[in-house]
Amino acid sequence: MHINDLNEAVLQRILDTAHNAATGHSPRLRMLKHLLALASVCRQWRRLVHKHLCSTVIMEYRPKRHALATQPSTQDRRKASVASGMWATRTWSIRCSAARNGKSEAKEPRQKQPVRPLAASEWATNLDIMPAKAISQATALRIQAFVNAPEYADFVRTLEAAGFDRHRWESIATIEFVDFATPHAVQSMGTVATGSSASPPRLPPLYEPSFDQVTSFLSRHVPNVQEICSTTWDIGAVNRCVATYLIKQYSAKLRIWAVQTLPAIISASQPQVTAHLTVLQIQASQLQMLGPRAVPSQQLQVLKLHDAEPFFSWTPFASSPDEHDDKLLVFSSLYSLTIDFEKDNVVHDTSRDDALRKGANNPRVTMGVDPRNIQFPLLTALAIRKVPFTFTGAWAMFLDSPLRNLYVAGKHSHLRYIDPRILQKLDTLDILLYLTGSAQGKFTMMVKGLLSGESNMRSCWIRHSEVFPISVPDSVGWTQLRELNLTAYVPPAALLNLVAQLPQLITLVAQRIAKDLSEPPLEETTTVELANLLPKKVASTSVRELQLHMAGSGLH
Repeated sequence: MHINDLNEAVLQRILDTAHNAATGHSPRLRMLKHLLALASVCRQWRRLVHKHLCSTVIMEYRPKRHALATQPSTQDRRKASVASGMWATRTWSIRCSAARNGKSEAKEPRQKQPVRPLAASEWATNLDIMPAKAISQATALRIQAFVNAPEYADFVRTLEAAGFDRHRWESIATIEFVDFATPHAVQSMGTVATGSSASPPRLPPLYEPSFDQVTSFLSRHVPNVQEICSTTWDIGAVNRCVATYLIKQYSAKLRIWAVQTLPAIISASQPQVTAHLTVLQIQASQLQMLGPRAVPSQQLQVLKLHDAEPFFSWTPFASSPDEHDDKLLVFSSLYSLTIDFEKDNVVHDTSRDDALRKGANNPRVTMGVDPRNIQFPLLTALAIRKVPFTFTGAWAMFLDSPLRNLYVAGKHSHLRYIDPRILQKLDTLDILLYLTGSAQGKFTMMVKGLLSGESNMRSCWIRHSEVFPISVPDSVGWTQLRELNLTAYVPPAALLNLVAQLPQLITLVAQRIAKDLSEPPLEETTTVELANLLPKKVASTSVRELQLHMAGSGLH
């Protein structure tokens, strides 16, 4: 049976998998040669691979010393021409316009003809392998840099040399940044951390004219951008500035803002920037700079807050643009909420601490000073990292929410106040605890209390980093649990006792097995009859997959 005899949907999945394998570990332009190789097999493969080659316009910045070295030879360009059929034969350097319109293959330029734009610029693009008819299929513009401080002076010239300005790219709705800047490099440019006490990034004035040029050019030729995002949250100061300029430019239509920006510039463009947002990913300190009631909450569907203070407040949000209710704040469309706190240690701020004790804050949101009752009627996914000590009473906000997935990470002394009623309706729980030196016994009791509460969850991952075994109650309330992953020291008897009380369990993964104080050591080289460790009353279990890891080895 030939591979082309397969159903086209199956063949499409195979080629999609091959594409992900070829480009998944690196988005660099040079990885497109693997797609060209797939497209050269036959006309059917070329059609199926077409979407991967034409859906995204890529602008890649790379060091000048690599510019000439990355240009393929004449033989490679001819191979690319065969692979792309009617497509243009220009791969990395500019060719005559006949090739772009899909006509016969253009002749090779004279040897003395200058190669543009790579000879004078560090920007490269994939426009040269996209035919004119593919313009309507492009949905994203990706700007990627593999150095810490890309220079945008030649960005527009590179696009113009490739013919980008000859068309109006109305189908592009996303501008995405792929940034590999390191924190050290970002700070070396004068940018400090993005936390609550951070100073705005500072760039040399020479960058600003190029930012204006880029923004003006893209707004003319890419008019319908609704999403500006980045593949990683931490991006360099230069791309942060470019993203800020673009968000200001597209504020009237922007629906997804998921990239680091400059607080000072964004705050000046309020309130247009937040009027239509459905996805917002932002530094919490920058959010506070927008001012009170600046962000309408009714249309938000996904909210991710980074580097939040322990006393984070909800004051920047309003239920509607003209909302004046001082008693209620409703996120009527929000289904996913993520809060990454800047730090989880005690904050020595006597004024705010005193206000907290005196009840001058929202009784349901002890981490802030907003007096409104906050509701999330559609919230199904909640993630909170570095849970601070001020979050002890904030769990009440989510009791009426239809939560299905919960991820929490923090110190035991902060997480032990989680309301067990939240667990009752969950499908998935992922809880990571790290301890203080004197809280080991309390941690054991906390896990025991969680297990004894009733819940319909089907998947759970409990993990902690300290050397202390968890404890299993006499009656486990998680009767519907089907998958359990324990990254914690568990005595074998306790583990078997737990499994015996989970009749629906299918998959069990125990990352570390510890000895019970009342039992002989369970060593990796020791043969142990597990039946001898079973509790007296063993309920029937349906476990099909079992992984036990002891001293770095795994038993399956």
